[in-house]
Amino acid sequence: MARYHVAVVKCDSYERVSEAFAELREKAHLSGFESRVSGKKVLVKPNMLGMYKPEQGVATHPELVRAVVRWLRSAGAEVTVGDNCGLGGYGLNEKSSRITGIAEASEGAFINVAKDVVEKEIDSRFFSKLVVSRPMLEADLIVNLAKLKTHSLTLVTLGIKNMFGILAGGSKSKVHNSAPRVEEFGEALSDIYRLRPPELTIIDGVVGMDGNGPTNMGRLRKFGMLVASENAPAADLAVLRMAGIEPQMVHHLRVTAERGLGPKNFSEIEIEGAAEPIKRFKPPATLARRGLVGFLVNRYFYRRVIESRLALDRKKCTGDKLCVKACPSGAMSMRGEYPEIDYAKCIRCMCCFELCPEGAWKVKGMLSRFTG
Repeated sequence: MARYHVAVVKCDSYERVSEAFAELREKAHLSGFESRVSGKKVLVKPNMLGMYKPEQGVATHPELVRAVVRWLRSAGAEVTVGDNCGLGGYGLNEKSSRITGIAEASEGAFINVAKDVVEKEIDSRFFSKLVVSRPMLEADLIVNLAKLKTHSLTLVTLGIKNMFGILAGGSKSKVHNSAPRVEEFGEALSDIYRLRPPELTIIDGVVGMDGNGPTNMGRLRKFGMLVASENAPAADLAVLRMAGIEPQMVHHLRVTAERGLGPKNFSEIEIEGAAEPIKRFKPPATLARRGLVGFLVNRYFYRRVIESRLALDRKKCTGDKLCVKACPSGAMSMRGEYPEIDYAKCIRCMCCFELCPEGAWKVKGMLSRFTG
């Protein structure tokens, strides 16, 4: 007997999102969810990823963000919108929010969640602590706005994978480096999802991506749908069924199901709405299946990222201690007239780099490609 409910509605254009979203709420039976949000802190978590324009199909489309923000506010919620993009510090978050259109679509609700972080203990065999955005941990409810895309490592980016964005600073690189094999990374994603499962997941499949996603190497596709469920793994499973992908191929979904956090197979979900098969869905060019290639990318690329260092240009430094005062992990201190970093405590949040008005901190290593 089906245990999890998923709704799917057709939406062939972002100009029709408001209309389609109203239908989605009805089919997903969200009146109960809506009654819970009044007076609550609700964080809307899109897939922002990086500096991509809406028409590139990489980030959650701003019109879906707008529709969800207005719906939640009309129900009396205190709404914030935020995500941690792929690499770099909080300055990149600000810029990405503008380029994706998410900041404007949030209608004043966008906050830079990378500015307020906390080191959190996590139940995982790969790491004991990760740096997480505090607003995401402290929200009463999370509405998870994922994007229907393929992913060269995890095969798909949907609801579970989108919650990887609660990690801030260098923690994403740390996860890749600590769990380099494809199966290991899938388990690590499940560990992170388990830390803070969202209360509602909506997948933007109006325009998405197959092939070598999740960025501009993928193939843009008009899937023409919105998907919703109060259980993220169930929403993911519904998309997999439409795409003709067996759940066992997606390691983070398999592990999450084994932990009792979602359905294990298609028979455990009930789909209401237009769940039509996706014709000729093209998977990525097999990074997700070639364990050795995935291992090499994770182990060597992400290790080089996480081992990047900051160097101080003493000619530019005025000794104003702004970086020391702003450091969230206590890794900064003054040594004589100049600040220095204790890398045993450093979480790679890049606050010192981005706060310094003189630009005295410079990034050395692989991470410099993402902060320049």
